[in-house]
Amino acid sequence: MLPMVTGGNLSPAEARERVRRAGRADSDERGSLSSRVVDARAVTDATLDVERTAQLVHDAARRLELTAAGFRLLRVGNHIVMASLDDKVVARVRYLSRQPLEDHVAHHSRLEQLAAAGAPFVAPLCDPCRLSDGRIVTFWPMQSPAPSLSLEALVELAWRCHRIEASDALPVWDPEACFLTRWTNRVPLMEARGVPARVRAFLEVTLHRRLGALSECWADLGGEAQSRVLIHGDVYSPNVVCRGNGTLAFVDLDSVGIGPPEVDLSTVRVQYQRHDQEPHVVERIRAAYNGAVNERLLAEIYATDEINELVWLACLWGVVPGADQELIRRVDHWDDPTLRWQEF
Repeated sequence: MLPMVTGGNLSPAEARERVRRAGRADSDERGSLSSRVVDARAVTDATLDVERTAQLVHDAARRLELTAAGFRLLRVGNHIVMASLDDKVVARVRYLSRQPLEDHVAHHSRLEQLAAAGAPFVAPLCDPCRLSDGRIVTFWPMQSPAPSLSLEALVELAWRCHRIEASDALPVWDPEACFLTRWTNRVPLMEARGVPARVRAFLEVTLHRRLGALSECWADLGGEAQSRVLIHGDVYSPNVVCRGNGTLAFVDLDSVGIGPPEVDLSTVRVQYQRHDQEPHVVERIRAAYNGAVNERLLAEIYATDEINELVWLACLWGVVPGADQELIRRVDHWDDPTLRWQEF
């Protein structure tokens, strides 16, 4: 059963009423959600924060003797990602973290061990540390972006990860812990960045409904009795880089753990089915993956990943130009599987 959280077990009628009530809370908005215009001042405010963060990152990198160069913005999302001006170091700064620094240090130690054992991961340069304002920063070697990847190439890279023996010390994937933790961590960002209440209500209701179906499927299949492999947890082509020796590797390793291979194959499906609108995606995943694929589990994880990506996109509201309109476009056309999702 799902934990007792708001919106967790609503009927469709209750869900619609919940969204309708939330819509009244946005009384300052008029007309369709699609008519909302991005406030450019929000982007300016984010840029000011980035400038301050760049100085703090520079101070930390110099203290650690990683580089004396300044830092420039790469992207702003759930993290502020920056690159050194000498193109040697990438820094990822968390907006917030509910885990103690020691947990992040332990996770990075395991990542180093896995990379040494042959996992297609880019190893961090050093342990995570805190900036002078208390936020956690991690430093990584700069790598070249990967060339355009086919579905088959991305599935093959995921399989290379799955065949590495996983440490028992890694977090074990569980649907409720995975998706509810992400939701809980992202709610403060959505609220702080001004995502309308009725949009947040739609995300919450839809996430909990789909997570309920996934949890039921997981229980029916025996849960922990399912195949457990080393998973990346966020297999999208933007998280793949090309190393100096020409090999491909994953970055953005926060979600690395132990779980069923369908966790990684689901995000592959989201990219090529929702973003690229390519044909026969499930059949091609099955053909390309060198192992068994449970199609029911893949379908339920995929359904939950779909709404989870909208939650992620909501965290870019008012920060990344165009994210507001794209989120509203997806919400307005949620039932249209032919809508091509834009990349952010």
